[in-house]
Amino acid sequence: MTVSFSELRAKEVIRLCDAACIGCICDLLLDTERGCICAVYVMSVRGWGAVFSGERMVIPWEKIRCVGRDTVLADLSDEDCRRCRVDDGRRRHRWFSRKS
Repeated sequence: MTVSFSELRAKEVIRLCDAACIGCICDLLLDTERGCICAVYVMSVRGWGAVFSGERMVIPWEKIRCVGRDTVLADLSDEDCRRCRVDDGRRRHRWFSRKS
């Protein structure tokens, strides 16, 4: 199955452990040297405040288990969800660091 970025953005990300909806994909982190996706950025759905504040999470591609017709399944624990939160608007996050 092939999926375009615009189709991927329309999919909700669901946690496998409890079937909770984390949010919708809003961006991708690409490794241009290897030609692969490193992570997906997800806009949180935890209430209206998250929509206006722009709370996002970054989920490493290794945590994505399945890209389905309507949803994306991610294998994330509660600890993983805490580590996935983006620290600020400049896309700094705990799992990936910028190469010098």
